[in-house]
Amino acid sequence: MKTLHLIDASSFIYRSFFALPPLSTKDGFPTGAIYGFLRALLALMKSEKPQYLAVVFDYPAPSKREKVYKEYKAGRPSMPDPLKLQIPVIKEILKLMGIPIVEMEGYEADDLIAVLAKEFYEKGFNVKIYTPDKDMLQLVNDRIAVINPMSWEVFNREKVIKKFGVPPEKVADYLALVGDSVDNIKGIRGVGPKTAVKLIEEFGGVKGILENWERFKEKFPQAQKEELELSYYLVSPLTQAQVNLTEEDLKLKPPKMKELKNKLENLEMKSILREIDKVLATQSQGSLF
Repeated sequence: MKTLHLIDASSFIYRSFFALPPLSTKDGFPTGAIYGFLRALLALMKSEKPQYLAVVFDYPAPSKREKVYKEYKAGRPSMPDPLKLQIPVIKEILKLMGIPIVEMEGYEADDLIAVLAKEFYEKGFNVKIYTPDKDMLQLVNDRIAVINPMSWEVFNREKVIKKFGVPPEKVADYLALVGDSVDNIKGIRGVGPKTAVKLIEEFGGVKGILENWERFKEKFPQAQKEELELSYYLVSPLTQAQVNLTEEDLKLKPPKMKELKNKLENLEMKSILREIDKVLATQSQGSLF
């Protein structure tokens, strides 16, 4: 069975930038995020030998969530300038490697990953999603798995239930109730993990709570209906994005080895060059592993 590998670019890039000591070329151009990202990507390609793979980026313009809720992700620090400089270079290298890039104005990487995962699942693919974002665990099913690139832990349905106490299809309900400080999503005051699980068991989820709001208000008199509706919207993937990518679009293409090696030589990445030769040599000859 065919497998589509979907990489949340931000998680790989940010992890590389902050986990590694500052690296740069002799001319002072920062390279730490590029180096770490390529290390992780090549390790994945070496172990998985993918035929279908896409690296999915957040679009730099405000997302649909930010237009609805200005405080969305407000607690996160702005992107450091040295990291901003490296993202276009990472995209350039990916293109030279023959790896598809996906991004779309108004949508976060999570949304595009959700759309692609569901579309290709329906086409009969297995799907592996590489992200530490717990929102993505709501996509897990019999042929969609989420792999945390921080630990390489693979989340199937049983792992999701063990983590949250609810199945994947109720993860959005759970997160809407408990909130998510990382994305500045408030949730319901007084509702922690155990209470959220009990509420989902009692009401069936957020929709059931909204339909029985007065009964819910008896338990949590300070709760605001609009806040819960907003939280549920913010943690749910926006699956109406029209990505329109075919199976052929997400198939690895032969890399442009000469340009790729020149680029890596200019970035002074000798060890990456050696790894590129090992991982991409057969691909450059027209074979996809």
